Amino acid sequence: MGDGAWDVDRFSSGLTAGLVAALAGGRDALSLARALTGCAMAAEAVCSERPMACAAGCPHCCVLNVSILLPEGMVIADWVQERLSPPALGALRERLAAHCCWVRWMEDEERITKQTVCPMLDTAGRCSIHPVRPLVCRAVASLDRTSCREAFNPIITDEVRLVPADLLRQAAFDAAFMALAQALRHHGLDDRSIELGAGVLAFLDGPECRERLLCGGRLPGALWQ
Repeated sequence: MGDGAWDVDRFSSGLTAGLVAALAGGRDALSLARALTGCAMAAEAVCSERPMACAAGCPHCCVLNVSILLPEGMVIADWVQERLSPPALGALRERLAAHCCWVRWMEDEERITKQTVCPMLDTAGRCSIHPVRPLVCRAVASLDRTSCREAFNPIITDEVRLVPADLLRQAAFDAAFMALAQALRHHGLDDRSIELGAGVLAFLDGPECRERLLCGGRLPGALWQ
């Protein structure tokens, strides 16, 4: 789809209405998971045929802050709990907790310098949750792998380092993120965003977070401190 053929306002309003309708039939975990999947598919349909340099084992940008909506944290937590052995799940919890402590209050520049690699990457640098990866991660599409690698080199420099990126993909997934947040707000659900590691760990360690989210409650403010 060409950039000129796509109307972001029409896309946003249509997707929001669809998500509101989808969640009207139920606010259980499955309904939220389906709404999230539909949201990602709608954004992907806008730009699925566009080229990108990103590929498995290319984790250069996986040091940046990733904000997720709370249903995303719940879905990712469910996904890893279903697939990981108890020892592997315990190791992931430890990585998430350590990562949350390490990156607290860090800006992206500091994350790049200190190489705060996403705890969801496997030993080969691949995303271990790729099928359920956050909308923010799906929005990123480099058009040049070399530029990407150079831009995220931890060497401190005053030189401006830019990455050619697919701005249509970015806009589509940004709009999808906001549409889902608006649909959650419409149904009285907690629509706040949270750092990826902190959000997933909250649902892994606190079953009450799931109940609060599904019942329209607010998750503990301490998760954002």
